[in-house]
Formats: sequence, structure tokens, C-alpha cells
Amino acid sequence: MTENLEHLVALLERMNQRLQDLEQRVAALETHSTTQSAPKPKATFTTTARPKPPDTWRGFPEPGGSGGTVPVLGKAVLGIAGAYLLRAISESGSVPKVPVLLLAIVYAGIWMVWAARIRPRNGFASVTYAVTSALVLSPLLWESTVRFQILPPAFSGAMLVGYVMLALALSWRTEMQVIPWIAMLAAVNTSLALIIGTHHIATLTASMLAIALVTECAVCLGRELTMRAVPAVAADLAVLLLVDVMTSADGVPEGYPPASAAAIAALCVLLLVVYGASVAYRGFWLRREITFFEMGQTAIAFALATFGALRATHGGAAPALGGMFLFLAAACYWGALRRFAGDAFVRNRHVSASWAAALLLAGSLLLFPTGLQTVFLILAATTAAFFYRRTGKVSFGIHASLFLTTAALVSSLLRYIVDALAGSVPGMPPWGAGLVAASAPLCYYASHHNPEQGWRRTLWFIPASLVAFATAAFVVAAVVAFFGGHVDLAASRLSVIRTVVNCVLALLLAFLGSRWQRAELGWLAYGAVAFGTVKLLFEDLRFGNAASLVVSLLFYGLILILLPRFMQRGRTANAVTAQSEAQQQQPAEAEDRAGSVTQS
Repeated sequence: MTENLEHLVALLERMNQRLQDLEQRVAALETHSTTQSAPKPKATFTTTARPKPPDTWRGFPEPGGSGGTVPVLGKAVLGIAGAYLLRAISESGSVPKVPVLLLAIVYAGIWMVWAARIRPRNGFASVTYAVTSALVLSPLLWESTVRFQILPPAFSGAMLVGYVMLALALSWRTEMQVIPWIAMLAAVNTSLALIIGTHHIATLTASMLAIALVTECAVCLGRELTMRAVPAVAADLAVLLLVDVMTSADGVPEGYPPASAAAIAALCVLLLVVYGASVAYRGFWLRREITFFEMGQTAIAFALATFGALRATHGGAAPALGGMFLFLAAACYWGALRRFAGDAFVRNRHVSASWAAALLLAGSLLLFPTGLQTVFLILAATTAAFFYRRTGKVSFGIHASLFLTTAALVSSLLRYIVDALAGSVPGMPPWGAGLVAASAPLCYYASHHNPEQGWRRTLWFIPASLVAFATAAFVVAAVVAFFGGHVDLAASRLSVIRTVVNCVLALLLAFLGSRWQRAELGWLAYGAVAFGTVKLLFEDLRFGNAASLVVSLLFYGLILILLPRFMQRGRTANAVTAQSEAQQQQPAEAEDRAGSVTQS
């Protein structure tokens, strides 16, 4: 052992002497190039004029031109040579390999420190030395971990995280972007290469998430980084690869270390925690404008966390995820109503409201059973509708329709309507479907407080549709149940019943729409007519006989005649009412103007 150490000391001394000689030669070259480039003193004697060189000849570039480019490249080559020297020492077997590898890692860090210190004086040298540091560290970690299997993957991942932290710390005061970019690209590429080479997906995914966490912490502390998307995309790919490989239906492939379901789910949720916490601090606490990157990455993290955790635990994480999502939905609604209430936070308010709706839907579907899902969504829809009635914010109207539609899907109300109007007529509706049908008028009632015109009327198209077609479905089911025991309801008779109910529905919608000045009811009336057209083609003509077709076509023809008249009569009545109101307002305005003139 003593002989090995003596041999190592002698070898290091020779290496040091050799590096000093090379540095002296480089310094001599720099001095020589400076001497050549310095202006010469004017001579007092005359010289014979020499012919000028051809115009195409520009001369050789000076060795120290472009801010000392050649010497900088020379130093970088020496740096790489030093890395190869350390590799040769490690492969010689004369000394333990681990201390030499640690010395090489420190050596790469020294080049990064040098790159940061020289940045104010020479930008090219700074970039060159940072690239040299990355070229030293990345192959070193890959070979030591994959090829020679000296360093464990966890240690290599930790070194990459520390490398990124070093680059961020060195560039903190000067707010340099190039050095963090180089360190981040090197760390991300090395981590992905280690994942492929070692198959330790869970361990290196944790290191990728740590790099993303370090980056977001720096951003939250005020460091504006332009490369936030690099660790984000890398972390997304790592989590997706982890879920795909470790939760495969065929089992974990051979050669991959297994990971527990809890560990996989925790890594998936950690991705959401990293970017969710960053948005919560910057957007909600500091009230800075939420960027498009944060919107997209948070949505991706939300989807990957939900999918990965549910797949890893076979649905066992659903209640925990549902509870967390409902809590986050409440926080987002607080942000939309209180935190971002001012005009300066329009984007944050809209983003917060959209996230609140998505989180509430996901949380309710994951946490509650089917029956409670219906009740909870109905309560959410009516609450959103009455918030719209109070505040007039469009987002609450959209949320009311969204929650009501989801409740109709969950409670099988939509399926009941389709069966009653176009399939086998069902019996009594399920209690959930009846509850959704009863709550739809409450949601639609909220729009009466804000009688908007134009596109805003589309907000209440879904509640009005559920009310109208659910009523038609219940009527068809009731008629079939009443006459089913007394009359043979063949397919032809059933088609007539449906046609009559649909025609009455269209007329009623047109009448109410013209009377109440509700454009969406008029749209629904024409929608019922379109449905009747399809029904005539695919049901009445297919299953009907001569008598049933006469009745169906009679009612349908009457609808086509009466419906435009109803709509036109309603528009005329509305115009007359508006004109009379305007005429009544003119004398009052004239009196007000006269009174103001008298007072003046």
C-alpha cells in the first residue's frame, strides 16, 4: 500500500510539472502574440516601398485574435487532457478508483467555477470552460455507473442534482443564463442516458424530479430562468416511462429493479406537487401572472399524476387523490372569487376558475360512489348557477352547465332520454336521473336574473335541453305505461306517440321562447324539429304502417307551418314592447332635462 501511495505521489508530481510547463508555453505564446500585435515605433529613416500583396490575400489570423480564442481553446483541451489523465490513473489499478473518481468530479466542478468567475471578462472563455466541465462530468458519470459499475445510480443522480445547484449558485448574482443552460442540458441528458443504461428508472426519476424542484425553487426565489421547460419535459418523460415500464400488464421486464406501488405513486404525485406548489407560490401568493408554460405543465403534471397513481395502485389511491383535488378546487375558487378579483388579474382569475372546475369534477368522481357523485354534482351545479345570478361572471355559468352535464351522464339521465325517445321505452326513471331533471330548472332559473342576448344565451342551452327532453322522455314513458296494459303498443303506434310528443314539445318551446324572449328555447324548438326529421326517416318510415304514417306526417307538417309563425309573432310582440317602452321613456327623459334646465 505504501509503495502504491509513493507511486501515486510521484505520478502526481510529474503531472503537475508537465501542466506547469504547458502553462508556461501558453503564456509565452500569448506574450509573443501581444508583442506582435503592439504598434511599432515610427522609424526616422525612409524605407523602400514594397509592392502590396494581392487583394485576395488577407494574411493568417493572429494567434490571440478574437479575444484570445486560440489560447482559450488550448486551455480547454488541456482540461480534457487532465480528465483523461485521471481516467488513466483510475484504470491503472495502482490506486483505489473511488477517490480518483471523486477527484475527477471535483475537477469538473472547478472548471464550472472558473467559467463563472471569468464571465465578466471573457464571455467566450466562460462558455468554453462550462462546456469543458460538462464534457468532463457527463462521460465520467456514465462510464463509472454503466460501464465500470463503480458508482451506484443513486450517487450519480445526486451528483447531477448537485451539479445543477452549483451552476445556479455560481450564476445567481450576475443572473447568467448560459451556464445554467449548459449544466441543465448536461444533467438532463446524462440522467436519461443513465436511465437507459442502468434500468434504475425509479431512482433516476427521483433525481430528475429533484432537478425540477431545484429549478422551480430558484424561480420562486426571484431567479428568472429561461430553461424551465428543459427539466419539466425531462421529468414528464421520466415519470411516463416509469409508469409504462413498472406498471406494465406483463410485469416488470427482466433487468429492471422492481419498485413498490407506493413509491411509483409517490413519484407521480411529486411531479404535481413540484409544479403545483410553484404556481401556488408565484401565482396565488405573489399574484404574478400565470405563464402559458405554467398552465401547460401543470395540466400535464395533473394528468400524469392521476394516471400514474391510479395505475400503480390499481385504483387504491382514488380516495386520497379525490380529497386532495377537492381541497385544491376550493383553493382555486377562493382565488377566482377573492384573490384575483381585481381587473389586473384577469388571466389568473380565468385560469384559477378553469382549474377549479376541472379539479372539482376529478375529485368528485374519484372520491364519491355513483349515488353521491350525482348529489354532489347537482349541488355544485346549482351553487355555480346562483353564483352566476349574483356576480354575472361567465365562468360560473359555464361551470353550472358542465357540472349538470356530468351529473346527467353519471345518473344515466341521458341514457334514459335516448331510450325513451329512440329506443326501448324504459319504466320509471332512476332516482338520480329524476333528481338531475328536477335540478335543471333551478339552474335555468338563475339565468332570468341576467337576461343576456347573443352568445351568452348559449350558457343555458344545456339546462334548457335537459329540462325539455327529460320532460318529453317522462311523458313518453308515462303514456306507454298507461296504455301498455290496455292497448297493444306495436312499433308503429309507439312511433306515432313519440312524433306527437316531439311536435308538442317543439311548439311549446317556440311559444315560451317568443313569450319570454329566450333565444335558446327557439334554438331548442328547431332542434326538436331536426330530431323529428331524423326520427321520421329511421323509425316511422321503417316501422310504421299507412295509418301511423298519416298521423306522423300530419303532425310534422303542422309543426313546419306553425313553428315559424310562432317565432315571428314572438319577435313582433317583442319589437312592439320595446318600442312602447322607448316611447314611455322619452317623456320621462324630457321632463328630467327640463327640470335640470330650470334648476340651472
